[in-house]
Formats: sequence, C-alpha cells, structure tokens
Amino acid sequence: MQTGRVTSTPCPAGRRLSPAEPEDGPPLELVDGADGPVWVVRSFALTRQLLRRPDATRQAGFGAEQVERMGDLRRPILYLEGDQHRERRRAAARFFAPVVIEGYRPMMERLADELVAGLRTDRTTDLSRLSLRMAVQVSGAVIGLTNSSVTGMSRRLGAFFAGDPMSRGRGPAGRVRQLLAGGRTGRFYWLDVKPAIRSRRRRPGADIISQLIDKGFSDLEILTECLTYASAGMATTRELITAAAWHLLEDPGLLATYRSGDVAARRALLEELLRIEPVVGYLRRRTIGEVSLDGPDGPLTIPAGALVDLRLRMVNDDPAVLGDAGAAVCPGRTLPSAVPTAVMSFGDGHHRCPGGPLAVMESEVFLSRLFERDLVADAPPRVRWNPVSQGYDLDRFPVRLAG
Repeated sequence: MQTGRVTSTPCPAGRRLSPAEPEDGPPLELVDGADGPVWVVRSFALTRQLLRRPDATRQAGFGAEQVERMGDLRRPILYLEGDQHRERRRAAARFFAPVVIEGYRPMMERLADELVAGLRTDRTTDLSRLSLRMAVQVSGAVIGLTNSSVTGMSRRLGAFFAGDPMSRGRGPAGRVRQLLAGGRTGRFYWLDVKPAIRSRRRRPGADIISQLIDKGFSDLEILTECLTYASAGMATTRELITAAAWHLLEDPGLLATYRSGDVAARRALLEELLRIEPVVGYLRRRTIGEVSLDGPDGPLTIPAGALVDLRLRMVNDDPAVLGDAGAAVCPGRTLPSAVPTAVMSFGDGHHRCPGGPLAVMESEVFLSRLFERDLVADAPPRVRWNPVSQGYDLDRFPVRLAG
C-alpha cells in the first residue's frame, strides 16, 4: 500500500499514449514474429517470475545482438548477466543509495527554480526541453558528466535520442567505431565524455566515470557506459516529467490532487502516472535454457533460445493485480503489498532500474516548482514511438504562464 496523504478523487481517464498497433490479448501467447516464434507475456505474475530468474534469460532488446559483436570492448551494464552483472551492479549501487539520492535534492530544487523562472505569459516554452535540462544536469552529476556546457550537452543528447541510435546500423558497437567520423555520438564523446574523463584522471570524484577509470575501463568503454546511463537516466526522466505534466494540465482534478499532497503522495501519484504511461513499453529477453513457470492454466515450459516479449503496458494493467480499474489513473489506489506503485515500469529482478527513485524525486521536485504557478498548454506534445523499446518520445510541448 502506498503511503502519503492523497486527496480523494474519482479515477479519471487512463493513458494518453498508446501505439497504433493493438496490445491487448491473453496473459501468455505464442505468436509468429519476424524472426521466428515469440512468447508474448501480458501477465504481472509471469513477468515477475521471468525477471527474477537471473540464470534463465539474457537481454534480447535494445540492440543486444549488435552488442555481442563489440569485440574486446567490455559490454555496458544493461547487457551483462551472471557474475559480471552482479559485480558491476554492486559497484554502482552506492551512487543510488537512498541517502545519496536525498543529498541531490537541494541541487534539484535550485535547478528547478532556475528553469521555471524563465516562463512567461507572452511566449511559450517547450516543456520537454526544460525537463531534459533538468534530467541532464541531475544524471550528469551522478555519471560524472560535469565538464561541459549543460545547454550544449542537452542539445547534443536531445539530437542523439531523437535519432534512434539503437534502432539503426550496427547498434552501440558500430556507433563506437564511427566516433572519429563524427556524428551525434562523436560530438557527445569529444565535447562531453572526453573532458569528463580527462578531469577525473587528474582528480577522481564520487561518480560513475571515476569508478570506471579506477577499474581500468578504456575511454570507448566509458563512452558506451555513459550512453547507457544517459539513455536510462536522462531520456526516460524527460519523458516521465513531460507525460506527467500533460496529464496534470489536462485534468484539473488530478492537478488539484497533486498540489494538495505531501511529498510522498506526489511521488506516489507520479509513479501511478508512470504505471499508466511506462516510458519503455516492451522488455525482451531470450531464454538461456528451458524455463519452467507457473502459468495461468498450470505449469508451462518455455524452450531454450526462445524470444520472450514482456508487454509492460498490459502487465501494468493486469486485472489480477490492479482489478477492474487498471486502465485508469487512480491516485491512492491500494495494491498488494509486494507490488510497487509503478508496477513494472522500472522493471524487476536483477536488472531493475537502480535510478528509479532518483527519477521520481527529480520529477516531483521539478513539477512541484512548475505547478506553484498557473500554467497553460497551447497544444499537446508531439508523440513519436521508438521502434526498439516501443516507448514514447515527447517533445514540442508549448506551455506558458496564464495571463
């Protein structure tokens, strides 16, 4: 059960973001995919079983097959399993400890105040750009990307994310090999990552880049890790802030609930919105060996080498967990004790997103500062769909102060 004071309100309309292709169906379904059979999972219980079996599956999404061709370069943490993943995860855990995350709050508050101070009544501001600035600066502090212009890095990463780098060409491995040829990845490397590496070789800090240097990572290996953390921490937080603001601006009752809640209640509301609008819509895994599960109709076995497609939007609505109101935004809803408020939006098991609490905190700080003002949106944001994650990209969200 979530905690925090929440003003009671009827459940308003649900998600605003759904891809064109229908996603509903049975809890488990075997379908014909472009490259062979695919096990499609829409059940919370089955998804949790699969994600909590670290020995059973490996990453099969986000360009995983291309990453396997990276040669001698160390893989980013997203693509590791077994002892390698556990070691890398333990090493990074201290950067996401609750006390460390809480220590970023004063910086977040100062930054949010600076960003919203520029809002005006006589012209619009793209809210997605403000939210990206927030996410870039906060995540940059954790990663160690603090030796270049925040404005410039936001612009470069915005172009990088918009370019769907994981869905074309050779994936991360190919992008790394193309560095010297320039392009989005090259500019990020030479203008943002390389200055940070030089600085931390002289004076290490309490950040991920310093830790990677200490572990003997090469510059290109640090780049691939920075791209992974940037995609996971910057782009996704921008989408969470923008999607939540869209909901709040279009629903006065929901906005009143947000404004009247304490910090815990506001965070819980944001996690409920993230449940409805998960930034990543699919997780794909490939079975390492035969996997036995407790299925909806009894025990079942998924064969070795099978592609499993976890449909998070449907998992997050699972009536077995959410009841009949799973498709609605219900602040203050009661969930089973073992189910988090965001359900599977941050994943689960050994690959659960470590930066989830950080993303929710910075979103709550930014939106709380934003909605201290009377704000209006002149149009909804532009919505684009990422073919790799079946997640959404939101930009061009024009807002201004009410006149």
